[in-house]
Amino acid sequence: MTTAFPMSFAQQRLCFLHWLDPSGFAQSSARCFRVTGPLDTTAVRAAVDVLVARHESLRTVFPLGAHQHVLPDGCGHVCVLDVPDETEALRHAEAVVSQPFDLEHGPLLRLTVLRQAPETHFLVFSMHLLVADGCSLQIFFEELAIAYQAAVAGEPAALPELPVQYADWAAWQREQLTEQRRTELARWWRQQLSGLPLVLDLVPPRRAQGRGRRIHRALPSEVAAAVRAFASAERQTVFTVLAAAWGVVLGHCANRQQVLLGLAVANRDLPELERVLGFFVNTVALRVDLSGNPTFRELLARVAEATAAAYAHKDMPFEQLVAELAPPRDPTRSPVVQVNFAYHPVGTAGALELHGCSVTEHLLDFATAKFELTLRVEETASGASILWAEFDESVFDTGFIDGLLSAYEAVLRALEPGEPVSNLLPVRSATERALTRIFADVLGLEAVGPYDDFFRLGGHSLQLIDVAVRVRAELGRHIGLRDLYATPTAAGAAALLEQPGASR
Repeated sequence: MTTAFPMSFAQQRLCFLHWLDPSGFAQSSARCFRVTGPLDTTAVRAAVDVLVARHESLRTVFPLGAHQHVLPDGCGHVCVLDVPDETEALRHAEAVVSQPFDLEHGPLLRLTVLRQAPETHFLVFSMHLLVADGCSLQIFFEELAIAYQAAVAGEPAALPELPVQYADWAAWQREQLTEQRRTELARWWRQQLSGLPLVLDLVPPRRAQGRGRRIHRALPSEVAAAVRAFASAERQTVFTVLAAAWGVVLGHCANRQQVLLGLAVANRDLPELERVLGFFVNTVALRVDLSGNPTFRELLARVAEATAAAYAHKDMPFEQLVAELAPPRDPTRSPVVQVNFAYHPVGTAGALELHGCSVTEHLLDFATAKFELTLRVEETASGASILWAEFDESVFDTGFIDGLLSAYEAVLRALEPGEPVSNLLPVRSATERALTRIFADVLGLEAVGPYDDFFRLGGHSLQLIDVAVRVRAELGRHIGLRDLYATPTAAGAAALLEQPGASR
């Protein structure tokens, strides 16, 4: 018999967003792993069935309304397909993760096994966030490994009984958020955000359409190690250093003294929730105060204090905070915060291991972006870090985002506790200065910033010919019209011209 329970506040928000966009891409996550070795697909099915029986969230559906319905039993949705080669496997993977979810009937977890050869498979996991947030993915993969190894050996999985399920937490959350507590939280957040602009325009405003892209770059191990050593010497967390540095870059780019970053708070304070799957995450706004050009040490203290305060008031559901602040509603813009930041130490990003096999992740591109821009810093076991930027390509071009990542790395390399934050920003190269002047001349403007988009400043495609001609005449360099069209900022064009091997 199906049992109905009230949704958590976060589930209500996710369901509303899903019903606005039934494709569900923005409210889902997908992972693809290449598995080399004797993968037992029967054991994979058995392992997924174990987890579906163990976690109510994996057999929960969401009819239109305010309740979640937990099905009494169920089995995993595992599909095994044969593919002729890797190209076809990856084509299938992209098709699988593009399939919309049916919230009313499920399943909200899908696993597709693409068999390329007897010992070469691709495992494609597609999950709605209602099933598993980021922390839940790590738990899911850890328990899948245990259940798979047990199934291969023909033994029961050694997984202890869960003390609570997600629906129990959802009910507890509602009990804790009394009207008095909600009023206190709302008052505090209104005071904290009073007078702050709730829209951070890094580029001239443009309608966001949710078309997602993801790019990354490696942060060398020596830079990552220097950041950790710097944080230790300043008695601050690595997160504080990374978030403060990101705020410096964004504040400079947007010409703002105050920057709001969205943070995903895990909301797993209770020990009973340690191994429970579900969507516990709440978004809070972190204020990065750059006013007065503080030293980086002073900025760290401000960010650490703001982080502690935000976490102390994290129980205000984000959707209720939005309702309290009542910003102008625009379905094409993320309310209150448009830029999200996340830091993942080693072992927290959801790695998968399977007994007797070698598993490596294949990175899938995103169909949509959850925020206009998300920066994720992920530490690796090798000591390096990966900077991931997920962004709405209808708002930002790739060259602009690459310029932000370059500036971020430059700030991390230049960290000095007593240095004013404005001095940490990379010095504009002669090429970049020349290009901003050329852009301004061609557009008939007094000045153009390095990250200003040529087209959003009123330029048109034919004027790019003038830019290319001026670059060749004044700099003695050649840049193609296709490159200028794809990277229409002075910073992005300068980066292309300064690449090793660029034509002269």
